Amino acid sequence: MSDFVLRVGSRSAQGIRPNNEDRFVVDLTQNLFLVADGMGGQDRGELASGMAAEIIPQVLHERMAAQDSPEQALRQAMAQANQAILDAGQEQPEGRRMGTTAVVAVHRDNQVFVAGLGDSRAYLIREGKVEQLTVDHSVAQALVASGALTPEEARHSPYQHVLHKFLGCSNMGDGADVSPFEPKAGDCLLLGSDGLTNHLNDEDMLDGRARFPDPQDWADHLVQLALSRGSRDNVTCVVVTFEQS
Repeated sequence: MSDFVLRVGSRSAQGIRPNNEDRFVVDLTQNLFLVADGMGGQDRGELASGMAAEIIPQVLHERMAAQDSPEQALRQAMAQANQAILDAGQEQPEGRRMGTTAVVAVHRDNQVFVAGLGDSRAYLIREGKVEQLTVDHSVAQALVASGALTPEEARHSPYQHVLHKFLGCSNMGDGADVSPFEPKAGDCLLLGSDGLTNHLNDEDMLDGRARFPDPQDWADHLVQLALSRGSRDNVTCVVVTFEQS
């Protein structure tokens, strides 16, 4: 058992969209946290993100109970959610596929394991610095990795929101990348949909951490800040603080 007390704040806002296709999970019995951002229009995005929010925690619980490592369990949970969403998409009209991003973190054995598919992100805020723990699976980011675009050009690219890897994707390659880190007292973990992270910078995250010791107040502030800056998407975040017990 770790010596940390985890405190959590969470909020999801529909914003100006006609419905909210984001979903989040806060499960302190499993120390599991998830944000999913559905894609597909009408109710298809909601269906996909809802499936991710249901299947991933269930499979994680089953696989870790069967003594899988957290990394193995996360990969299996993502793979099963992907297949279930693909199967459900077969019932949709041709050309109207459904999918969802997902970023997941689970705290086990004094480590935090983070996995992401799509462009929902996880950040570690530690000792006055912000580190992005996930990679956006967008075409623009792939072009940055190849050297075809600079990071600044990618921010304004029409391919910024075109995803090549997500839950509901038929070509998942090696599946989800899983990144572990060992938490320290004072660490903060932030999970957010792109409706949030597209409108925040590192200074916003550091400032919020300093101003709002209550993580729920902090989550409320971050969502409202993104909305006030013109986010036209659903806006969702989960913040987790690691405090010495």
